Amino acid sequence: MDQSTTVLDIDFGMSQLSGNKTLLFTLLGKFTEEYRSIDADIQTHVEKGEFTEAYSLVHTLKGVTGNLGLFALHHASKPIESSLRNDQRISDDYPAFIACLDETMAAVDALTAEPDTNSAENAPVNNAAAEQAKTQLLAALKASEFISQERLDSWLASLSLPNDKQAAIVDAVDELDYEAAIAELENS
Repeated sequence: MDQSTTVLDIDFGMSQLSGNKTLLFTLLGKFTEEYRSIDADIQTHVEKGEFTEAYSLVHTLKGVTGNLGLFALHHASKPIESSLRNDQRISDDYPAFIACLDETMAAVDALTAEPDTNSAENAPVNNAAAEQAKTQLLAALKASEFISQERLDSWLASLSLPNDKQAAIVDAVDELDYEAAIAELENS
């Protein structure tokens, strides 16, 4: 997959933070708090002719998203940043930028939401982060790649599978029975 279309790359984000998943989730939560209203903030600055301030918001967003592994939004912010800086106007790509922002916020919200421990089997798994984690895990299993415990834990956390399913997948990977792990994952 082209990195510029990856909404949320958990492995990259964790690599930026020495594998500290808790810190990554904290920073992702702060990201959504800080940038949830960026559309309105940009629009307000542009209406007032404050293009330097609007540019600064987008420039900072671009840097943060690049560091956290929010690559689609990082990529989508580049033409917006350039247009505000060079042309003092909102780029024609702005609607696509906002759609990407919304998709990224939804993916981060779904990933960082507190799981309901009483209904893990009913937890939503149809979000971008879960689909990406499932795809990456299946690809690693089918290629018979070595999967570190940390990487496996990260993928399984994104999938929000019931504890018994997670345990079965972990056991299969530990036994190098990737076919069994694939079967468990595909039947989840």
